[in-house]
Amino acid sequence: MKKLVLILLAAVAAFAGDYWNAETGASSMQFLYLKPAPRAAALSNAGIATPAGPSEVVGNPLAPLAATEPEIGWNQIVFSDKVGAKLLSLYYAMPYEHFVFSGGLEFLGYDDLEGRDEEGFETGEFSASAWAAQLGVGFRHAMFKWALSARFASQTIDDETAYGFLADGGVSVALDRHITFATVVTNAGYVTEYEGNHRVPPTAVQSGVTGTFALNQIFDLAMSADLYRQADSDLMAMAGAEFMYRKMLVFRAGYAYRPDTDDGVSGGIGVRIDRVNVEYAYSTDPTLDGNHHINIALRF
Repeated sequence: MKKLVLILLAAVAAFAGDYWNAETGASSMQFLYLKPAPRAAALSNAGIATPAGPSEVVGNPLAPLAATEPEIGWNQIVFSDKVGAKLLSLYYAMPYEHFVFSGGLEFLGYDDLEGRDEEGFETGEFSASAWAAQLGVGFRHAMFKWALSARFASQTIDDETAYGFLADGGVSVALDRHITFATVVTNAGYVTEYEGNHRVPPTAVQSGVTGTFALNQIFDLAMSADLYRQADSDLMAMAGAEFMYRKMLVFRAGYAYRPDTDDGVSGGIGVRIDRVNVEYAYSTDPTLDGNHHINIALRF
């Protein structure tokens, strides 16, 4: 109970702190807000308390703790035709007794971008790219888990480059065999100036609860409700559900309430065959006009 109280206090402090009153769009490296894993996307980013596997390590430092054996995988976000960009992520997780060690690499590449001056006239094309690398460690024991990770990020637009030195942390508590609560903070740290302007890091905090219930010997149902806050946005609420058959086939759906933009629904499917996982999700995004999320993972 003491651990749960500490988690709740940390979550309240993070959601309510003055740090979260940055102006809209004030954070740098906003690609780090994106969660490429199909499960997170299908649940509208809910389900932070019970990650299905290491594929969610970007955005949830607790994710590698779901690994029961070494796993390597690949995520990709396929944006709509209106967005000339591609986001790829690679990850690895290795359990060792009560600990799990993990690593990840992200790359966001853009097509050539059209430059314009203050009066709106074309000035020519320019390029942009961003990448991030991370290492993490987590501990799982009985009803309590914790995880930490460190991240170095770089973002280049034309000839200007900014760097980020960031960290993630999370804790979860299983209240009983059905209910799990968790809080995570991502991308807390420092980013360098860009074009002479100071920007806040893309820090976010998320708290959520998940209930998992066995319907019979072959079906399971998991339902999640989460609150999410970025450093430069209003509080968001997400909910998601997963319907699983023998841990081999899972259907997912989610809904997000976003006061800054439009609300959205999402959905996806996952298949587990022997040591291979294949997952897909579609998430609505008012800014990016909808995204396709793909994951392929191999356990060995």
